[in-house]
This record gives sequence, structure tokens and C-alpha cells, in this order.
Amino acid sequence: MYNKVIAIGRLTATPELQKTASDKSLVRATLAVNRRYKAANGEREADFLNLVLWGRLAESLASYASKGSLISLDGELRTRHYEREGQKHYVTEILGHGFQLLESRAQRAVRENNSGADLADLVLEAEDLPF
Repeated sequence: MYNKVIAIGRLTATPELQKTASDKSLVRATLAVNRRYKAANGEREADFLNLVLWGRLAESLASYASKGSLISLDGELRTRHYEREGQKHYVTEILGHGFQLLESRAQRAVRENNSGADLADLVLEAEDLPF
């Protein structure tokens, strides 16, 4: 059996590094990934994927990425559940194994200088991707 996820999208917030009680590094983040086709109203919808990264990978993401950073993430899909007030809750996340920043420092600087612009203007269409 095989469980592999590859996603390309933008971070919805600047990743914040956390430490567990046993001093392990942890980052929880959300990746906005555009759907392939536009909706009936002509607008492109997005899915918001929950990410979990551990160790040096978490430290690297927290150091080099920020809100709006375009990244490629590979990992595996994980589902967990917990119980609160007698109700069972399920959470689906991507456990990250690796990531790549997909924009240059110059592109990042331009995007950060135009922070007042709508993030939808920064979305790459399929024909704009370098691969």
C-alpha cells in the first residue's frame, strides 16, 4: 500500500515554530491549493489543507517561509480523532516529509511589498508553472 501526497499552494499564515514538552520542533500550517477548474460562477475555488511538519523540516519552514509563500509539499495523508465533551472529532492532515520554496527571493520581495494586493492576484495558472 502507498500513501503519498504532493501539493502546491500558498501558506495562509506565517508558520510558527512550537516545541513539544520533549523539546521536538513542530509546525502546524495551512496550505491554500487552487482547484483545477473554475466553479460555475467563473471563480476558482481553493482547498485549505492542514499541514504538520516535525524536526528540522519544521524549523526550516518557520525560518524561510511566510504568509503567501508558494511551496511544494510532499508527505502522507493522516487521519486522527479525539473526543471532546462526549463527541468524536476527526482531523485529516498532511504529515510533511519535504518541501520546496517555489519562488525566488526577488519574487518574494515583490509579493511582500505588494502585501495590500489580493492574494488571488498572485496565483499561478497551470500554463505559468515552470514544469
